[in-house]
Amino acid sequence: MPRPQISWNPLRYVNSMIDTGTPTLADVCAEARDLGLDHIEWHYGVIPDHSLAQIEGVRRLLDRYGLRVSQWTCAPDFTHPDPERRRRVLEEMKHEVEVARVLGAAGCRVTAGCRHPGVSTEQGIEWAVEGLLRLAEYAEPRGIRLGFENHYRDRRWTDEDFAFRKETFLAIFERVKESWVGVNFDASNQLMCHEDPMDVLRVVKHKVWHMHASDRHPGRYEHTVIGEGSVDFDPIFACLAEIGYCGYVSLEDNNPEGHAGTVRALAFVRGKIAQHWGEG
Repeated sequence: MPRPQISWNPLRYVNSMIDTGTPTLADVCAEARDLGLDHIEWHYGVIPDHSLAQIEGVRRLLDRYGLRVSQWTCAPDFTHPDPERRRRVLEEMKHEVEVARVLGAAGCRVTAGCRHPGVSTEQGIEWAVEGLLRLAEYAEPRGIRLGFENHYRDRRWTDEDFAFRKETFLAIFERVKESWVGVNFDASNQLMCHEDPMDVLRVVKHKVWHMHASDRHPGRYEHTVIGEGSVDFDPIFACLAEIGYCGYVSLEDNNPEGHAGTVRALAFVRGKIAQHWGEG
């Protein structure tokens, strides 16, 4: 049976990489290789200069370490009430699609946007659908997949995601599911609002191409070591294995224990893949 590919989203480094440049991209690449990984996931904020010339240099760095990018993790705000702001977000995201292409990434993570005061659910859904579909028209001919995430809040946002509850996320999904927009399924975000992640996965499973293996406890934003929180991974992996999922399983790694926690998380995910897909 085809098996998923494991990637690593080193979320525990994102704030320090953005604020102080530490650790460096090379440091993180070296750690990924030490973990025995071939794929990595980058948050858009860890590379401050998104000029394509700079991104070419990052691609060469990745090549030196033998790494591929599973997902360029962006956080567009398509639900902002200012139409000029939404227009700029779309143009910026078209550039991020080009960044993903130069990086050799399989695709871009996308979001609906923030929950802005005064924006109704109906209006926000309309704007999110419009933004996602227009971006999909740009991304599809360039071969860059879009992973719409059941998202709670970006690492650098102060507001919740407009679509953090399953009803809103699935309402948007229903209107974009026939397009190039796919899904980046997050295993723990629904726990933030005391919902069952399986209620989302059962609906979107055939559009998932990238997954965040993340873990936490209900109602708590802080992550745990993956496999040591409240997420029940067995039904999630069983559901994906049943449909022959062979996309990416990315460790969304914001564990509080550093490298030791990452090592345990990676062992857990490898064990679950072996359990549900069979030994490789």
